[in-house]
Amino acid sequence: MSKTVTPWILGICGFLAWHAGSIAGEPNGSATKTTDRQPPTTLRIWHVGNSWSVPFPFEKVGLDRPFVHHTHNFGNKGKNWVEESLEKDKKNVLVNGDFDVVYLGFVQLAQPIEALDQMTTLALKYKPDCRIYLQHAWATSDRIWALRDDDDLAAIQVEWDKRRKKLEDKVDEINKQHGKQVVFIIPLADAVMKMRQMVAAGKLPGVTKQSQLFWDNNETKSRDDHAAHQTVVLAMYCAHAAIYRKSPEGLKVSSPDGFYWGPKAERGKVPVNDAQHAILQKLAWETVSKYPYAGIAK
Repeated sequence: MSKTVTPWILGICGFLAWHAGSIAGEPNGSATKTTDRQPPTTLRIWHVGNSWSVPFPFEKVGLDRPFVHHTHNFGNKGKNWVEESLEKDKKNVLVNGDFDVVYLGFVQLAQPIEALDQMTTLALKYKPDCRIYLQHAWATSDRIWALRDDDDLAAIQVEWDKRRKKLEDKVDEINKQHGKQVVFIIPLADAVMKMRQMVAAGKLPGVTKQSQLFWDNNETKSRDDHAAHQTVVLAMYCAHAAIYRKSPEGLKVSSPDGFYWGPKAERGKVPVNDAQHAILQKLAWETVSKYPYAGIAK
């Protein structure tokens, strides 16, 4: 990771509360499944990740995070990301069972998978009916000095498909071990690819270049794989769709600065307008609801 990003953990208020769907560990294929007990106003998330998710204002789509940990520690000093996160959880959110969902939002792929068994066992120990969501994020690129506007999207999709299959195989293994579907995948990479294809085809109003979706610097002609504003919003809508198991379409989300949390307009980034919100909400639901590992589709 090339940058350290200060998380947006505190000071975000006025989020829209949406009632949750099922909070049970195993879905029945319905996006509106309910349980015998009253669902919480918002689902509480024990969230570990890095700048591919942690700085994003998930509270604005009704996803409350009583614990958020931004880490790049994958085995340093004898600790993996699970052990480090437990140490940083000063309020003991996990061990007290004060959560409904574990959300893992890394860009790295292999390392979270290596500790996913450990995370699942711990989460179920303290919250037997919890669900665990692993974000399949867009990948970093080694084309440091080339803007992504000329990327071969078909070739990138092939590589991302391989990464997703690796996730799916691991999730299948863990779910089989526990006898139910407890670990799910948020297909964010697929949604991001579709958004990039829309931009390339001129079908996302207000965004004319794929480089505007990321931190690419048009002045120095260098690329930075961190999310710009449309990608941040799409990530939140995909998480909302998967975790709540309902469409984010019609959700009124606003930000006084247009979701500027990284490079501003001087680097060619544009705020998210209402038309884009509507398109990205629909895109998120279509992608998540049709993907079996997200827990909605049969």
